[in-house]
Amino acid sequence: MKTVEKGVTPRGTFQWAWLDKPDTKFDKSKYKVTIILEKGVPENDAFAKRLNDLHKAAKGNAEHRPAKDGDALAEDDEKKERFRGHWVVTFKTKNKPELRGPGGKNDVLAVAPRSGDYGRVAYAVAESGQGSAYRGVILYLNAVQLLERRAVSSGADMFEDESDEFGPDTARAESDPDVDGGTDPDDDASDF
Repeated sequence: MKTVEKGVTPRGTFQWAWLDKPDTKFDKSKYKVTIILEKGVPENDAFAKRLNDLHKAAKGNAEHRPAKDGDALAEDDEKKERFRGHWVVTFKTKNKPELRGPGGKNDVLAVAPRSGDYGRVAYAVAESGQGSAYRGVILYLNAVQLLERRAVSSGADMFEDESDEFGPDTARAESDPDVDGGTDPDDDASDF
């Protein structure tokens, strides 16, 4: 496989976060996270278009685009209604990714981000030269940066399921938010 791009996603909400341990039920022991990005935000739309253009250039099947349209997902599955108006992008790896807080490289987390938390992902895009069903690009998960704890049970495995029965926890991540000057949206990825 050939790496065609490395970068950092725009800021978004994590979903289906398997960052403490790999998902062995559905994904053959892979760490993974999905990031949900609001559509209509120029940075998010440009990011989704870029990933899908790389996939198309690698002769990937349109059905397996890396940046999925949440509106289309909601049409096919009532349980995915919350994805309307968003881009849905999943990253995976066999190795445990680095887990960082708002301070970037020097802010290593003891507790992994969970589904519902807010942050961004450091990734690599590689072309897959495998058979026609797998042709296109693969998104690799290198690191996750937690910017804000929003998950219901952040920091504790009190609940096995991640239901939406309770409201979100809006507490800040367990780190000094001013280490890198705060969480200014104009921050570049150099501290990540």
